[in-house]
Amino acid sequence: MSKPNQAYAYFSLSAFDEEPEAITEMIGLTPTDTWKKGDVHPTARYERRFSRWTLRSRLPDSEALEDHVNDVLTQLESALARVAGLSKKYGGMIQLVGYFHTYYPGFGLSHEALAKIASLGACLDCDFYYLYSSEREDT
Repeated sequence: MSKPNQAYAYFSLSAFDEEPEAITEMIGLTPTDTWKKGDVHPTARYERRFSRWTLRSRLPDSEALEDHVNDVLTQLESALARVAGLSKKYGGMIQLVGYFHTYYPGFGLSHEALAKIASLGACLDCDFYYLYSSEREDT
């Protein structure tokens, strides 16, 4: 039996020289995760090559990608102007990740969501992994 599909989204800023706490203070939101250049990755045991500030969707991984994007944008709503300024400076990105074990559900965003992403000056990156096969009985 295949695993259920999993998906999530997050917003990130990267390659800044400040401490991640300074980015948090500038934005006024609590990140989901941060790291500094030179920190050792906890499982892979390599040094990070850049700093990162991340705000991830609060939804379960079983929800649709569109809903994850909307949740991230909702979290950023109170700080859009501050985030937009930092986004242009530090490569703001909305990252979408999908592990599709049973089927590909398709993906689309409303013009409102696209306009918010554009107003952030953020790029959109999609990492979709198709892990199903027509050769298996359960797919």
